[in-house]
Amino acid sequence: MGSTYVDFHGQGFEASDATLEIWLLLLVDEIDRLDNPPQWLKEVRQEWYTQGTAGFGFGVMPGLDQFVTGPECRDTIIELSAKAMRRLRALGPTIPADQLNAIMRGGKGTVFSEPVSSAVFEKVGDYFIKLLRGELSPEETDARF
Repeated sequence: MGSTYVDFHGQGFEASDATLEIWLLLLVDEIDRLDNPPQWLKEVRQEWYTQGTAGFGFGVMPGLDQFVTGPECRDTIIELSAKAMRRLRALGPTIPADQLNAIMRGGKGTVFSEPVSSAVFEKVGDYFIKLLRGELSPEETDARF
């Protein structure tokens, strides 16, 4: 499984494609819970669903610079990310493979055969939020997980 450098405004972090797929699909679920999302968020949802399930084989590209075009967009994604983090933590310290595969929706991306510590997905979420806030430290921008 490959990895992707997730960037926003010239900063970023590198994470495995599998963890990014799960993270983006958790965000898709949060967007799906909204009653009437704005058009830009519907476009984000479609792109992130595609990135999370298509299994392109060349990385998972969230396109933050493309979609997060102002403070309102950024704040909305941060708010959705906080909700996704709460859901992730509610899954417990170890997430069974069948639950991870259910999040993947049978897409062509990663298929999990073993349980995975939720900490690896929480780290992606934490870095994602820090990236959007402009709070990644130099050590974190060099991190790979």
